[in-house]
Amino acid sequence: MGLFSDVEQMGLGEVNVDKIFKEDGKNSHTHIQKAKTEKKEPEKREEDLLFDKSYQCPICDSQFKVKAVRSGNIKMIDQDEILRPIYENHIDPLKYDVVSCPHCGYTTLSRYHKPVTTGQLRTIRQEYCSNFKGIPQEEPCMSYEGSLLRHKLALICAMKRNAKNSEKAYIFLKMAWLLRGEQDELPKDNPKQMELKKEERECIEKAYEGFLSAFSKEPFPMCGMDEISLRYIMAVLAHKIGEREESVRMLAKVLTSKTAPQRLKDKAFDLKEEIKKEVVQEKNAQTS
Repeated sequence: MGLFSDVEQMGLGEVNVDKIFKEDGKNSHTHIQKAKTEKKEPEKREEDLLFDKSYQCPICDSQFKVKAVRSGNIKMIDQDEILRPIYENHIDPLKYDVVSCPHCGYTTLSRYHKPVTTGQLRTIRQEYCSNFKGIPQEEPCMSYEGSLLRHKLALICAMKRNAKNSEKAYIFLKMAWLLRGEQDELPKDNPKQMELKKEERECIEKAYEGFLSAFSKEPFPMCGMDEISLRYIMAVLAHKIGEREESVRMLAKVLTSKTAPQRLKDKAFDLKEEIKKEVVQEKNAQTS
């Protein structure tokens, strides 16, 4: 079963991930310990942080509501090595950062829920909405599986409207974060872990490919990130897929930047040292 087998079963046809970034003709999972507080407070329940946010679909003009998180009521406490935000009380607002019309199926990340052109409207209605067979509604809280399905639909819709490669890469990055979140919810010996790790790796590879393609062609800010922030993210992704030389090259740009915040430079330095240690360990293993 492939990464997109679930959406293919919804009547939307085969999704060829190898062609996602080629429309223009070019081509150690560490456990995060939750922060401990000296004074224990009652844990917030996920459903208590949600509210119904209203949207209008730019494709079918329907009014609808989706669950969203009251951002002021939840605090980020950490990030893992693929920069996935970790929030207090085991609550993951990343699951709700997608808007899906229950009537025609048109789906985007919330930041990209905008009007479309006449050409995009025609294409999406003909090639996507006409084949859409509906999506299961989730109450009261969104599951990782439900959110991943919606992110896949957002990626397909982005392809249909010929969205920028940076947007598609960002969706893949968000999917990698969600897959990591689902892994953290499961016991380490759960048979599904291996499948999720494989899908996470695929999403990281596609995110890196997309950002690499977008880097020299699209203006900044890109997906809300400046150039230095994106260089660091690409360095992290390159390291995760074994592209060490590219990772080191990106890190050098961050470390020598006059505008990069010290927090980002510290992260870049730590990753550079980690890569050095890996290289030394591999050389020692070869000579032993």
